[in-house]
Amino acid sequence: MKKIWIILFLSPWISWAQLQEDYSEGGYFLKMNNTLNLRLDLDNDVRSFEYDLGEQVYSIEPNTNLRLGVAFNYRFISLKIGFSPKFLQADDSSLKGKTNIFKLALNIFYKDFYQNFDFNKVKGYYVNSLELPTLINLQNDNEYIILPDLKTMSITGTTWYRFNENYSFKAVINQNEIQTKSTGSFVPSLYYGYFEITDETTPQDIKSFFVLANAGYYHTFVFSKNWYSNLGLALGMGPEFNKLITRYSQDEPRVVTHHTDLAVNVSSQIGLGYNSTRFYGGTSLNGSATHRDEKSVIQFDSVRGYFKIYFGYRFDAPKSFEKAMDWVESKNPFKKK
Repeated sequence: MKKIWIILFLSPWISWAQLQEDYSEGGYFLKMNNTLNLRLDLDNDVRSFEYDLGEQVYSIEPNTNLRLGVAFNYRFISLKIGFSPKFLQADDSSLKGKTNIFKLALNIFYKDFYQNFDFNKVKGYYVNSLELPTLINLQNDNEYIILPDLKTMSITGTTWYRFNENYSFKAVINQNEIQTKSTGSFVPSLYYGYFEITDETTPQDIKSFFVLANAGYYHTFVFSKNWYSNLGLALGMGPEFNKLITRYSQDEPRVVTHHTDLAVNVSSQIGLGYNSTRFYGGTSLNGSATHRDEKSVIQFDSVRGYFKIYFGYRFDAPKSFEKAMDWVESKNPFKKK
């Protein structure tokens, strides 16, 4: 029994001794290739929007803006599932309805490239009935209009490229590496995707495809062995191709209109984190300001910000898992011979 306790006590130190030698060239970051890490996230990145019908403008809100995420990270890949559990939801669902949130994210890292894919779905919104007395019949004199079938869905991707190989994407995105020296990099990226808002009970649906080219600079400041901070600023622009479907009444056919907007975007981030070979955690604030050259019927917040809090733990990866990932990496067609 004493031997077991000794092994458990010394295992983090044994792992640290093994990881000490696994630095990048120049010692700018520590690779964590033999650890499987589990991370919990809490954020409020759930967007609201407005309908602009000329004489009437009203905001549509979800009945929760908190989302919990669970991420599994290993070597070059990261998988995250996000949802809104019951304990994060408001207790006024009888007034504002219920909101269901689901997110699935996949991150892939290859040398200087970082690829992200996101699937987001939110169902259930509400609007203050005082803002919209004529379009929807109020039930039970409720203070809010509940839109339980209103859904937003998006499928997006982002391709990033770093010019400085000493700057670690993994240390910032999924904590599969630890930045040990302060450095930064110019990072261009391409953000693209499909988005839709649908509900047969409302007068308009919208479907949109967008492509935004961004250029930014990101920097990690390492204060000590365990503490660091991230800063980033990026500018971007690109077209949005929108399809608006309008239903005036059940007896009339739908009217479909198309328009293209030019979107200009400024995004920023600031974060503070703690790292050890086993435990890590941190918080970040993200901001975004977007300008469009045409006023659309459905408008998202042009200026918005959201936070994220995360903490995680790194486990020793099972040998069978290491061998499986070694085999996958050996089949990489881009790997140098």
